Amino acid sequence: MSNTRARVLAIFGLLAGGTLLGYVLGALSPYRAGGQLDPLVVSMLLSAVFVTFSSVGTLLALSLHQRWPALAGRKSRQHRRTPSAAPALRQGVLAGLTLVTLLVLAILRVLDVAVFIVTLLVAGLIEAFVQSRQ
Repeated sequence: MSNTRARVLAIFGLLAGGTLLGYVLGALSPYRAGGQLDPLVVSMLLSAVFVTFSSVGTLLALSLHQRWPALAGRKSRQHRRTPSAAPALRQGVLAGLTLVTLLVLAILRVLDVAVFIVTLLVAGLIEAFVQSRQ
């Protein structure tokens, strides 16, 4: 996949996820009539957060990879070629999954500073492992 196609896909994902996120936050109540959380609305919220922040992470990673190709796992500049879009897409999806994980932990009321730091470290270690295997 080319960088241009990845950017366009990420922009469409950002628009779709942002629209869904705005709808869920603005028009839907997260609680049922009995005072319980509505699982459908919560899953829509988590899906919207995932799509939105995966797109933001992908766009950010694409921009950073042009300046610093080592973030994409490259050892050298290789004649000024820009890295492929695959690492940026992977890093964007990982950022979205990390944020959704933190949000789920916050909803379950088990998120504290230690869990927050460990979650970010695990995400960083997963990315480092994937880059080392290539």
